Amino acid sequence: MDFMLMATTAFLMVALFYASNSFEDAHMRSSRKRALILFRENRENSLKFYTELEVYVSKNDIWSYNAFEDTDITFAELIDTLKEKHDIEYSDKAETEIEKTKFTRTQIEDCLERLDYEQEFITSLESNIQFRNINFEKQDIA
Repeated sequence: MDFMLMATTAFLMVALFYASNSFEDAHMRSSRKRALILFRENRENSLKFYTELEVYVSKNDIWSYNAFEDTDITFAELIDTLKEKHDIEYSDKAETEIEKTKFTRTQIEDCLERLDYEQEFITSLESNIQFRNINFEKQDIA
């Protein structure tokens, strides 16, 4: 009788371990999939943003103007920095790392947090430049 109890307990422990690992694997696959989706969206948005910014700056010939009121960073410097950042952070190598690397739960959560931040950063910059574009066009009319 004690043997049956031990065998049943061992079986339940193995089943619980397997079930929890399966859940963890499913969670990690889901998180990795979300990270890849965010990565690809951010890559596309980053490219679109700095391309549109480059067109805007070129159209208005404001390469040497300050991109932000409180800094000495010119539009030319900003665009160069954005291109460099894009080439590094959204490279094929970076995408492959997300696809292939075996992450811990903390690492994948950090990755998702960084990608969310990047998405907000791109949106924020884009909104600022669109606002400036509208104001600049109003100045042309006046």
